[in-house]
Amino acid sequence: MPYFVRATLDDSAQVRSISALVEAYGWREVVVVYEDTDYGRGILPYLTDALQEIDVRVPYHSVIPSAATNETIMQELSVLLAMRTRVFIVHISSTMASLLFTKAKEVGMMNKGFAWITTNGVANIIDSLNPTAIDAMNGVLGVRYHVPRSQELDNLSIRWNRMYQQDNPDESPFNKLSIVGLWGYDTIWALAQAAEKVGISGGRDKKPWSIENSTCLESIPISIKGPELLTAIVRNKFRGLSGDFDLTRRQQLKVSAFQIINVVGRGWRQIGLWSVKSGLSGHSNKDYLKKTRPASILDLNPVIWPGESTEIPLGWEVPRAGKKLRVGVCSSENPEFIKAYKELHTNKTTASGLSIDIFEEAVKRLHRPLPYEYLEFDRADTTGSGSYNDFVYQVYLQKYDMAVADITIRYNRSLYVDFTVPYTETGVGMIVPVKENMNTDMWLFLKPLSTTMWFGTIMFFMYTGVVVWLLEYLIGNEHAHGPFSLRQLALTIFSICEES
Repeated sequence: MPYFVRATLDDSAQVRSISALVEAYGWREVVVVYEDTDYGRGILPYLTDALQEIDVRVPYHSVIPSAATNETIMQELSVLLAMRTRVFIVHISSTMASLLFTKAKEVGMMNKGFAWITTNGVANIIDSLNPTAIDAMNGVLGVRYHVPRSQELDNLSIRWNRMYQQDNPDESPFNKLSIVGLWGYDTIWALAQAAEKVGISGGRDKKPWSIENSTCLESIPISIKGPELLTAIVRNKFRGLSGDFDLTRRQQLKVSAFQIINVVGRGWRQIGLWSVKSGLSGHSNKDYLKKTRPASILDLNPVIWPGESTEIPLGWEVPRAGKKLRVGVCSSENPEFIKAYKELHTNKTTASGLSIDIFEEAVKRLHRPLPYEYLEFDRADTTGSGSYNDFVYQVYLQKYDMAVADITIRYNRSLYVDFTVPYTETGVGMIVPVKENMNTDMWLFLKPLSTTMWFGTIMFFMYTGVVVWLLEYLIGNEHAHGPFSLRQLALTIFSICEES
């Protein structure tokens, strides 16, 4: 199609901003939800490559049929709900997005612990979505094209709102122009400027192509100035309302920045920006964006997550039917370290103490939630240190998955289990003699050698000096003749040092 020019961005332009967002929050697995159309499938290779670059797994692709019904959506959501991954990247049309998020809210997938990211296909036109759909999307993050602020854009928005209110008096007058509308506005300007430059009003038209088995577009007469008009369009570069408008390659490729938005209430707010040069940032000033730095949640503004939570989702959750880690606990003679007991009314084991505090703190620092339960070790039939041997041996017998207690690391126990690094002092110390009243005067440097050694060194030095002087005297060196002086002494010492 020689006359096809696309004045929008390719979907692949946004994948790096999405991967930067995933990396900033430390998520290690995501599920891609896409529509089973050319639009939905087109982004997959680019998105998968971008996620692989930051070592993020995509364990499942959720395919939504183009003609999906409520039952189809519910079935697919039940599959996602049974998975461990809780981060979803959604790339579907706005109509399908309204249905998806409405049903997701019904099944409890818009509650605390879930994270949703929409591509710019939905985020670009989120202001025009149904209020019910926006309400269901509360807490969702979105990536949308960033439109730089300008006086021309403000003036157009005022005229648009006034005109919209006249044509639709019963609707809200605050419908904002989407980026799609701004691209359309700039495209009409580009076409008008090109037509004015070429002057197509007086041109003749060629006969249409053969209309046999053809579409309506192919039956339209062809302008003889079509090639000139096409050339003028692709060469026309200007600063439009949507930013830099450039169709040199017959497609709008230049990306200044992407907005990261958070759906809150009946609207959205910006939490950050992403640009090719500067990466992810929560600041919009140009001086800050010049600083290239790794993505970090510290650079982003706070987010209201699904369920009106301010806690960042872990991105991973064990299904309710999943197994729990069996943690064996054993009461110590020192209850400050660990104390375990069973509650009478629930028969559930409870543990406390320093060892338990350290274990639970370590679990909190994991990237993924770790479900576990305490199982008390019955040491009634054992006494002394032997009870700990039996306790450790239960891990080897796979009665426990792990054991937590004040267990001393011993050779015989390490034959059956692996120990963590000790977190308390062993109590082992070294006793070394200490000399008191050490001599600290200025002649301390003489201590390494004994008096006899120093005396021998000086005598050997003097002997070497006499030999050197005698040799110089015998060969007729003029500096060695005459009365002895400090000059001869200095030359002799220099000669000794040079020989050494």
